[in-house]
Amino acid sequence: MVPAEAETEASFPTAGEVSEEVRETAVRVGVLFRHLLSYNDGGQFLREIDELGLSFVQFKGMMELHTTDPDDAPYIQELAESLGTSMPSLSRAVDGLVRKGLVTRSEDPDDRRRRRVALTESGNEIVNRFFHSRAAGVIEFASELTEEQRQHLDTAIGLLLDREDIAPIYEKFEGVIPQ
Repeated sequence: MVPAEAETEASFPTAGEVSEEVRETAVRVGVLFRHLLSYNDGGQFLREIDELGLSFVQFKGMMELHTTDPDDAPYIQELAESLGTSMPSLSRAVDGLVRKGLVTRSEDPDDRRRRRVALTESGNEIVNRFFHSRAAGVIEFASELTEEQRQHLDTAIGLLLDREDIAPIYEKFEGVIPQ
């Protein structure tokens, strides 16, 4: 068995595999992402997630479910694929969320082997609090940018939002920040 540390290192590109420009872009994006997560006391909400005993997979699942139509709740398999996680891992995560009353799991009337999952009202409240907390932080961050900084950031982000792997995510979250 390979230790988790070795697996991480094995999947991390070596110096010869990535140009210095790509590495610098990655560092810059990472720094900005970290800053935005903690901006306006974003750490407080992360502490609340920890206090609720939610795993990363559980929280990612809740975030994904928040953007789906409750009348067309995804199957567990679809959710696992969307999150890029294994079925066993997601099944365990969903079990925990059901026990906490944050999601429901229901049989498909046409195929009893398949289960749909949806957020409960409590689950929606948690995700809404996260979005509002992060939205407040990002709005504060954006309001502190100079006009020139904001325009450059908007231009760069706008180019990325056209990517086929990012556009659907943007469409799900467009309009989520309250006016």
